Amino acid sequence: MFGQGMVGQATLVYRRLAVFIIVIFTSCAPLQAKERIALVIGNASYAHTSPLANPGNDATTMAATLRAAGFTVTRLIDADQTSMKRALLQFGRALRGPAVEAGLLYYAGHGVQLRGENYLVPVNANITSEDEIDFEAINVNSFLQVMNSSNADINIVILDACRNNPFASSARSATRGLAPVDAPKGTLIAYATAPGDVALDGAQENSPYTQALSAAIASGGGRTIEAIFKTARRQVLAATDDQQVPWETSSIIGDFYFHQTPSTPGAAPPTPQQPQQIVAMPAPQTNPVQPLDEEEIARKYDLALRLNSAAAWRIFVKEYQDYPDSFYMALALEALAQLSQGAAAIAPAQPSIRPTTPKLRHWPLPQMRIRDCYDRQFGPAAAPSAQLCVSSLLAPQAGNSYAGGNLADNRPETAWIEGERGDGIGQTLRFAFQAPTQINAILLANGYTKSPSIFTKNSRVRALRVQSSTGYDSTVRLLDQGAMQRLNIPALGPVTWITLTLQDVYPGSRYRDTAISEIQFR
Repeated sequence: MFGQGMVGQATLVYRRLAVFIIVIFTSCAPLQAKERIALVIGNASYAHTSPLANPGNDATTMAATLRAAGFTVTRLIDADQTSMKRALLQFGRALRGPAVEAGLLYYAGHGVQLRGENYLVPVNANITSEDEIDFEAINVNSFLQVMNSSNADINIVILDACRNNPFASSARSATRGLAPVDAPKGTLIAYATAPGDVALDGAQENSPYTQALSAAIASGGGRTIEAIFKTARRQVLAATDDQQVPWETSSIIGDFYFHQTPSTPGAAPPTPQQPQQIVAMPAPQTNPVQPLDEEEIARKYDLALRLNSAAAWRIFVKEYQDYPDSFYMALALEALAQLSQGAAAIAPAQPSIRPTTPKLRHWPLPQMRIRDCYDRQFGPAAAPSAQLCVSSLLAPQAGNSYAGGNLADNRPETAWIEGERGDGIGQTLRFAFQAPTQINAILLANGYTKSPSIFTKNSRVRALRVQSSTGYDSTVRLLDQGAMQRLNIPALGPVTWITLTLQDVYPGSRYRDTAISEIQFR
């Protein structure tokens, strides 16, 4: 009797000890998890230079992608200098926390390279000389030094900031694109394009780089970070006909995964079953399908819609496969079917219960150096009227005027001729409308068409950058002919302003000044 009692007590002690150990290890497991922290910035509405169309959308897309990958995200849209510096300071301090696995900085917007230093441009930057860049913009290299003190296992910097240099005329030493820099220990730095090159802002809602990278991260599975960026690079090359080559520099040693799977190295192993003789486990039960969270499925549908890739739609369909009757599932399956049939350019319809027509946003009138302004009607009867301001014009010679008003007089013997030394690259025509005006086409008579001889003597426009208040921004090439030609751009919609900036010229045989005879809006 005594021996059996002692055995029973010992068995009870062992069982309680086993349960205690299991509880200790189970309750401590979450304490081992490390944080993932991200700061996402998208600057588009610049007050003193050309606005951009996509950085706000890019930041929104990337923030959603990173949240799905387990990051705690701080997102800034159209940040001024004070907001950017404060956010970068707080982000740097957070990286020095005791349990940080990864820190990620993403920036979309204008970027400037000056003497090997890269700068991110706040929306309120007012740079009139290259000597002011260091005061008005944010030095990336300085922030990388802050990341040296990070306790994170890996730091990631993604710069979709190489679209163009908006201050080229003010900075003698500034060059194209961004400069390559050495990544601090444990850091990967990713550029939207190769050092010194200019990336595309994109004609869709996202830049080609952000669209490709977000899709690669979302569908990454158990692939390493290097494989993710390699996938994005292939997609950008395909989307831009090999014109844009994303670039990375890295000093990371270990492996990092945006999404881990049970087969991923370093992923948490499956919880082992408890021995039956120690802890009695209840019989498994089938969990009922939880009620559908309409807000969550709408948010994830919007993310998949922005990416609009087969991988993104497959992830969405797999996650909500238990809700086959959902309206969002029907739209997702239709979108996936269209992509599978080669209709990748067709975006799926928005749900009727959600807004389908976004509110049109007009960017502020761009600031520029103004030489003279004119109120004119640009085209035949019923054509739109606008105030034209020119950044320069050639002084009158031999009784001939070269004012901007000549662009609206429908006379080939007159022309606007820019008046800067050289060939006029960077000179701008700004058209401001009194109210939003529907512009379907822009027609232009290139060069000074007074006579064939004068046409060839003066320079003509080879490439022209077209920007509008709705965010359109594209460079178009022109034919070297004096006849009226239609610019190869889509309908710009109701706009409040349009700017035309000289990007390249056909050189004149005698004069370097560049001329345009006529401009019409339809």
